[in-house]
Amino acid sequence: MGDRDAPKRHVSFSEGAEKKPEERKSAPIIPKGPADRWKIPPRYEVKQLIGTGSYGSVCEAYDSERKGLVAIKRIAHMFEDLIDCKRILREIAILSKLNHEHIVGIYDIVAPRDMSTFDELYMVMEICDSDLKKLCRTDVTLTALHINTLLYNLLVGLKYLHSAGIYHRDLKPANCLVNQDCSVKICDFGLSRAIGDEQPHLHALPNTPRGAGESESAQVPGVPHTQRLKRHLTGHVVTRWYRAPELILLQENYTEAIDIWSVGCIYAELLGMLEGTKTQDRGPLFPGSSCFPLSPDHKHKTDYKFHTRGKHDQLNMIFNLLGTPSERDIEQLERDDAKRYIRCFAKRPGEGLRSKFPHVDVDSNDILDRMLRFNPRERLPVTSALDHKLFQDIRDAHKETTAPSFISLEFEKEPDLDETLLRKYFCKEIRRYHAEVPEL
Repeated sequence: MGDRDAPKRHVSFSEGAEKKPEERKSAPIIPKGPADRWKIPPRYEVKQLIGTGSYGSVCEAYDSERKGLVAIKRIAHMFEDLIDCKRILREIAILSKLNHEHIVGIYDIVAPRDMSTFDELYMVMEICDSDLKKLCRTDVTLTALHINTLLYNLLVGLKYLHSAGIYHRDLKPANCLVNQDCSVKICDFGLSRAIGDEQPHLHALPNTPRGAGESESAQVPGVPHTQRLKRHLTGHVVTRWYRAPELILLQENYTEAIDIWSVGCIYAELLGMLEGTKTQDRGPLFPGSSCFPLSPDHKHKTDYKFHTRGKHDQLNMIFNLLGTPSERDIEQLERDDAKRYIRCFAKRPGEGLRSKFPHVDVDSNDILDRMLRFNPRERLPVTSALDHKLFQDIRDAHKETTAPSFISLEFEKEPDLDETLLRKYFCKEIRRYHAEVPEL
């Protein structure tokens, strides 16, 4: 019999295993994504995974009741680390009390089946096109109008936040969501502080870093796809590159000026997207890889001179551009070890922002210079920043609203937040969205 007449052979993984249907084992199915195991109501139809992190993951979903897209953040293994757990509680509690177009909105917290045993939570939030970190990594150029509109909208959100007595403390491009119309929404409040509260236990956290108006008809630019209060606050805050000098130096009584420094760093990064800047030259303004005293070389723990010589030290990078602080500025630091440390740096005038951004206009350089001052008392307050002439053609004073009062976080007053208490406070927050959930 020729090849043409030979029976065709079909290769099968099950060949030679002629089993009855009831004896065959079903083939394992590879899950399409994390949402396959999500426990969420049927009103939410998960579309795609849009983010992951140490906390869990975020998916885009369609909400059939709201008739629109939402972002759902799943936090798993919530009570394995009580410090992380408290951050989740803090974010939910703050977002539930804020209401502003430039702060991400929270729509729902999916009610767990059993409040006394649950170990995962689902936050349903406003969804945006992207974030500033992803935008800065996109191979596109932006106009000055794009960049200044993004800065303006970020400052509008920050003004509202500060008026509510909230210091964000972790502002960075990844925590600034963005849409194509240049609207910005501040997110991720896990490290924030409500300064209106007495917070007796905050110092106990470990000191370690975390890895003029516009008319309605005005054309909106589009982003391509893609009295000072003393508080004993922890130094466990902020991604290093956007951290204000007073936080690097573990000053306890810092002010809202810490967030202005971060905004300055973000603005500088956005200015790198102007036409004429090479993509490979984009990046953070101060990308330090060491940060004494938060991450010292243990062999030279008390040798300040050793640390100040490192070209990648965070403060060294700042001083290379802005110059070393004056003796007057150094004297205003609280800690003697911080003063000794700063005095070890080689004195220098700094290259200046103009040398870094020669292609940027005078007004942009001016507001950047006034946001990036070593002395927080000399840093531009958010209200003054909004008054800057940089925004004279895009400002809409009606958007610059303030909160009706300072936010208070009841759980921050607890001297010892154990799992039982955390569950109690989570229950209170969930009951804002689901009154049917019984109290603990």
